[in-house]
Amino acid sequence: MPNKRRVLITDCIHNREDFFHAMDKVRCDSDVPSPRNLDALADFLVDAGIDRITCANWGMNEADATAIITVLSDIGVKLFR
Repeated sequence: MPNKRRVLITDCIHNREDFFHAMDKVRCDSDVPSPRNLDALADFLVDAGIDRITCANWGMNEADATAIITVLSDIGVKLFR
């Protein structure tokens, strides 16, 4: 089984752009470019092996939250907020 990564986001997350920016900060050695849209987010998370994201300061609007949560759910990434 491949190694999985868990991510802690401490930035204030108000919208999907904030979430994408936070993902850019955890890119580390991943060859996948940082996400700029929902499809790229899914690719990034799968290729980076991220299986759990914890957001310490989640204040995302409902529309963006629903979109992000749907993507995470589709690829089996758990979100804790």
